Amino acid sequence: MKMRNTSVGFKVFLVILVAAMNSHGLTVDQYLEQAKQKNQLLKAYDESIQAARLKAHSSEIDLSPLLTAGYLSSSDQSKPSQLGLKRDAQLYSLGIAKKFTTGTALKLEAQTGQFNNSNSAIPGYDKYATGSVALTLQQSLWKDFFGEGTRIKINRVQKAAQLEQYGAELQARLALYDVEANFLDYALAFEDYKLKKANLERAQKIDKWTTNRVNNGISDRADLMNARALVALREAQMLNAEEELKSQENKLRDNLKLSAEEKTPEIQADLNAERPYLNQLKQSDRVQKIESYLASLEADVKSLIAAETNDSLKPDLSLFGTYATTSYNREYSNAVSDITKDDFPKNSIGVNFSWVFDTNAKSSLRDSAQKDALSAQLKSEKKIADGNTAWLELKRKYDVLKKSVATLDKVAQFQRERARAEQDKLSKGRTVTANVVTAETEAAEAEVTLLKTKAQLRKLETSSLFFIEIQE
Repeated sequence: MKMRNTSVGFKVFLVILVAAMNSHGLTVDQYLEQAKQKNQLLKAYDESIQAARLKAHSSEIDLSPLLTAGYLSSSDQSKPSQLGLKRDAQLYSLGIAKKFTTGTALKLEAQTGQFNNSNSAIPGYDKYATGSVALTLQQSLWKDFFGEGTRIKINRVQKAAQLEQYGAELQARLALYDVEANFLDYALAFEDYKLKKANLERAQKIDKWTTNRVNNGISDRADLMNARALVALREAQMLNAEEELKSQENKLRDNLKLSAEEKTPEIQADLNAERPYLNQLKQSDRVQKIESYLASLEADVKSLIAAETNDSLKPDLSLFGTYATTSYNREYSNAVSDITKDDFPKNSIGVNFSWVFDTNAKSSLRDSAQKDALSAQLKSEKKIADGNTAWLELKRKYDVLKKSVATLDKVAQFQRERARAEQDKLSKGRTVTANVVTAETEAAEAEVTLLKTKAQLRKLETSSLFFIEIQE
């Protein structure tokens, strides 16, 4: 009894759903927008995409100005001690440094110090203060040759961020495809339910009409059994349609993250309406599968890593020069005020050189990076070729399926007209029930085939989400 009440309740729900879906409801775009706002997986992928974009903006972090500040307090009683038995000092420093894409490093730093020497043996050295402002310029000449390594690193960070961004984009589009496909499946299940309901009602009319003819002695019992078999078949089809509709409704609710208390929203679906993705892409001459583009980006990253590794193993040769002002006074305030005077400048120029000896470790590191780059490049070429083939195949399938829909639409129309004609002939006693049943069955099958093909066409349009237009 309880199961019967549940079945009745679901049928009442279907009646309400039919009325609701015939009125204005959520369009597919409105549904997708709600899913993006409520579905945690889609929101997570969106956050990953935003994070990757921010990483691309951080690629020049090494070129950002750097502020330095320091303070040192010391007390020294070690021997030998010419300045005094105990030497106290307080040192202050403040500077700013900046590296440029040319491999040039610039640093400006100011330093001051206060010194107190107890029992100093040298007159005038018991207390004094110093100050200095120094400008240092350094230029790379071999490793990071005039900023070549710096630019490689910046490019590598940007490419890696792009790789991460499009990887998240692919995952997001895969999830979005499933969400949109569910909307299409729900719309198909609803249309299929309406069709199966109408088919059952027509079969019941044939059964009723045939029963009357048998009772009146006009038709034989074989015709009646044939009509009732059709009703039974249509009832089974109706039950399957109800089950499929309920299953797709549950998926729809899950995509929108609806609670048990929330009602399933009404939807407004049109399987005849094209989705815009494919036609937009067909207007471009540079379309690539996201998976292929990811392989291309990975090859770029590996190539830049190899170049960066090779640069890091080069000898480090840099030229530097410093110009500094100096001040000296017994009073700290006077030493600070004279800090920029160039009466007693200090100049220096020099060269630094370092080199890692060639060993198996060094050559292995370099060769490994190069082989990784070559492997990624070969994979990228294969992926790009496969992606181009997939794009051509998608367009071909779309054109074929579009023609199939037009053909199946005509077939369904002809079958509907044939079924109506057979019913009319049966009412006039000019045909047998078997012919009507056959016509009804084939008309129903043609309608279902048409609906499924339309849904496949819309899904094929949606699958073009996995392709993008390449701007560069």
